[in-house]
Amino acid sequence: MGKTGSFRLLLAGSFLMGLLFSGLVRAEYQPFVEAAPFAGDVDAAVAAAREKLGNEGFDVVGEYAPTEGVYVLVVSSEALRKTASRSKRGGYGAVVSVAFEQTDAQTRISYQNPQYVAHGYRLEGSHEAAFQGLAGALGAKGYFGAEPISKANLRTYQYAFGLETFADSVDLGSFSSFSAADRQITERVKSGELGTELVYRVEIPGKNQIVYGVAMQTDDPNAHGAALVQAVNNEAPRGYAFLPYPVLLDGNVAETLNLRFRMALFFPDLPMMGGDASFFKLRSAPDAINDLLIAVVDGKIEKEERSGGGFGTF
Repeated sequence: MGKTGSFRLLLAGSFLMGLLFSGLVRAEYQPFVEAAPFAGDVDAAVAAAREKLGNEGFDVVGEYAPTEGVYVLVVSSEALRKTASRSKRGGYGAVVSVAFEQTDAQTRISYQNPQYVAHGYRLEGSHEAAFQGLAGALGAKGYFGAEPISKANLRTYQYAFGLETFADSVDLGSFSSFSAADRQITERVKSGELGTELVYRVEIPGKNQIVYGVAMQTDDPNAHGAALVQAVNNEAPRGYAFLPYPVLLDGNVAETLNLRFRMALFFPDLPMMGGDASFFKLRSAPDAINDLLIAVVDGKIEKEERSGGGFGTF
């Protein structure tokens, strides 16, 4: 090994040692990582981050502004897609969102914890390299969003008895073929007629599987991405890296994750009721999102199931 290779290994070792002492490397996980803040506005922060992410091997596969003063970049990489390809419904874990939030004098930057994503979506891998790459590109001041959760609990995560898990997907319909489904989903989400925007489209290598990122910008706050985050997250940095919402095409069948699983996975410490922020505020959101995505995708559904009404909706 040459001097350059030895130097890179030394740097990597020093970086990991720093993470160990800072408490960022753990046997338990939290949903979001706060990056180093940027002394400037969101546009400048995004431009600087884009270059750093590229240097760490990440591809920016999508971007959008969910609300004023907030911007979201979605990144993927060969390693993320390869890990995703090893799991049956692994496409959900092929991307990681990075959020930029303008505050008084700086931009707060945060991103989904790739390891939390890997275990929450039951991938055959841990996304450790992606975690190190994002921390190297953007920094890692600390975690936020929840108390630490063990790998075992993440891989079987359920907010409460009777609520959905990762296995309980929402059927968005079937199509005559994989290519026909891809064409229809892409065109209909892009059209924006129902208040959606196509943020990303990522193909999973070696299989007929695509994950789409759907921005929900409807007039209904129950099916509006930024409104969902603001309803449960009051202080910066907010969990805007939760966005956008994923749709998975696997073969000729499309699906998404029920909000009662996905929102709870990324905000697991929120109470069911009470206080300024609780899931009770989102009691109508699961059906609103399901209805929106079913209408947008417009696949053939044999039997549509609804969450029900009232408190039990979340």
